[in-house]
Amino acid sequence: MIIVSARKNFNNPDVLSSSGHIFKEVDLDSDATIVDISSEQNFLNRLNDKKVLFLIHGYNNEQDEVNDAYAVIEKNVNLHMQGEYDLVIGYSWPGGDRGLEWWQSKSRANAVARRLRFLLEKMSGVTSSLDLMSHSLGARVTLKALKQSNLSSLIRHYYCTAAAVDNEVLEENEEFSDSLSKVEKLFVLHSCKDGVLSVIYRMAEWDNALGLFGPEDRAYILNKAKNVYVANCKKVVDSHGGYKRANSVYQYMSSSINGNIQRFKTL
Repeated sequence: MIIVSARKNFNNPDVLSSSGHIFKEVDLDSDATIVDISSEQNFLNRLNDKKVLFLIHGYNNEQDEVNDAYAVIEKNVNLHMQGEYDLVIGYSWPGGDRGLEWWQSKSRANAVARRLRFLLEKMSGVTSSLDLMSHSLGARVTLKALKQSNLSSLIRHYYCTAAAVDNEVLEENEEFSDSLSKVEKLFVLHSCKDGVLSVIYRMAEWDNALGLFGPEDRAYILNKAKNVYVANCKKVVDSHGGYKRANSVYQYMSSSINGNIQRFKTL
């Protein structure tokens, strides 16, 4: 898999790279570098006219843990969504490696978003289609990058799993309401059985996360946010990281590409 890293020295979980993004093709089984991709332009050349799924991980992950998670997702995408994507690409950002550095990681999520914004704009310009899949605090990285972009319909589909952002952020005049115009469709996948969001996020933010019960105002989403779709995953996801192993999640993603899909659905 090609990994795009915003981490210092590619692997540092706590420090942003001072030299922009680093691009490598990595063997996810061994964590070994197959090819150093020497420049952003060489990376973009590999994406030319390709259907791409871009993965953005969340909080508290060493690089080998990021690679392990991306290997599971890539395997399941290839198994359940054959032909939907030519490339699955992973993004790595310094989301920390300890459970008690939420505010530092949140600050770095905000900082890396500007860098990601410009990369997404360039990727969108060369790919046949560009979809995103984020997890946990990766939602903040993604939504902030989209908010900052001046391009509309930058992303085709955005699959937002276990989002560690507040449950009202997509509503009018809220933090990421402007992000919605940058995607054709945004899919919020949530589960009330997510122990991390129900305990740790609530303790840190004194609010409910979008990834726990979904958007706070269902009526607003139905009537005003017409490109937002919500999937209740409580029957198939019983942990914070459970989305990547849930077959129903990939079947839902495939359905979203290939046919009509309900605005609110329980998987």
